[in-house]
Amino acid sequence: MKTKLLARIFSLVICMGLSVSALTACGNGDSSASSSSDAGSSVSDSSVTDTSSAESNEDSKADEPVMMEFTDKTAAQIVEEMGNGWNLGNTMEACGINASDPIAFETCWGQPITENGILEGVKAAGFDSVRVPVAWSNMMSDDGTYTIDDAYFDRVEEIINYVIGNDMYCIINIHWDGGWWEAFGSEDEAVRNAAMDRYEAMWTQIADRYKGYSEKLIFESANEELGERYFSLAMRPPQTYKLTNEINQRFVDIVRASGGNNDKRCLLIAGYSTDIDKTCKDSYKMPTDTIEDHLMISVHYYTPSTYCIASEEDNSWGYRDSWGTDEDIAEMRSYFEKMKKFTDAGYPVIIGEYGVAQIRDENGAWVHKEGCDLFIKNVLLLSEEMGYCPMLWDCSNFFDRIYFKMMDENIAQIFLDAKAGTLK
Repeated sequence: MKTKLLARIFSLVICMGLSVSALTACGNGDSSASSSSDAGSSVSDSSVTDTSSAESNEDSKADEPVMMEFTDKTAAQIVEEMGNGWNLGNTMEACGINASDPIAFETCWGQPITENGILEGVKAAGFDSVRVPVAWSNMMSDDGTYTIDDAYFDRVEEIINYVIGNDMYCIINIHWDGGWWEAFGSEDEAVRNAAMDRYEAMWTQIADRYKGYSEKLIFESANEELGERYFSLAMRPPQTYKLTNEINQRFVDIVRASGGNNDKRCLLIAGYSTDIDKTCKDSYKMPTDTIEDHLMISVHYYTPSTYCIASEEDNSWGYRDSWGTDEDIAEMRSYFEKMKKFTDAGYPVIIGEYGVAQIRDENGAWVHKEGCDLFIKNVLLLSEEMGYCPMLWDCSNFFDRIYFKMMDENIAQIFLDAKAGTLK
């Protein structure tokens, strides 16, 4: 027990050392300065009951997965039930090393091994949904078939089961994933075609692997990569918008054709660079679907970026160390109100990421910027008012993954009040 505790403490020290990247590693290289119980442990008994699920890990890994009970709900109904969300940041999307073990990738950006106790703590902290960003290329063949290793599928599945087993909705996506998305903007047509082949192969496998899951599992088409990530001399607006729309349409078509529960699963469509202004342009189109009212849209909110993303005063594009003026609050409202374009059209909104970078105090310790609690509070209040699901980006700078609780008491109370419906 002592050894395990020391291991957790060591992991926490590493995590805190990486807290500068706690925001920017929402895909970073994926940072956008726009507005936009032990490893390998099985699911608890309550997890199996809550999911009406695959009765064992062996069952869930079968070629024909056990079909869970599926409650067909509209996207709007599900977003309402998703409440406030939390990102398992810098974890399954961590990449950039050579390894053959999923755990090596999971921990390579400084986060501890994900265990069920973390998700129990997240639920107790007032969250009802968890986004699990994933870098599938970590363990994927490079022979043109883009075959994802079963071991990686298995590890992601364990985490999905932790989330759903704790009565929360779970989102999985293809995240920054090493930056291969830039191939979509290549001047070489063959390279562009290979990028689409890769995307299609990945979602074909992911959709097939998890098609037996209940409505509690949601697929997200991408992260922040659809749009300016493949901007190049060969690919500029309006072509980048056209390609973004095409990729999102392929995502929907692949999932719907995969069988199982995927013909009615709610799907999350990534906005253009997940930037609110760019997503609200008429050039961005939501895909067509075979079923009505089962699509959602995802954007991110890190505005102003000088406050939300910049962690150093000498940051090249500016720096702010506080937030909370009347003008700041009005600006946030104005951005959130722009997304009514989608809710009015029947597409509920998920703020897939939001947060505030930490800074070092005079003693070198990582601390929250002034007004961080007020920023979070206003995100939650506006989301409640407008019917959005906001999902906090977190890499162990808000929720302590060693001791399974929120770190800041004031911020912790904000989420508990929001859960209780008493936040004002």
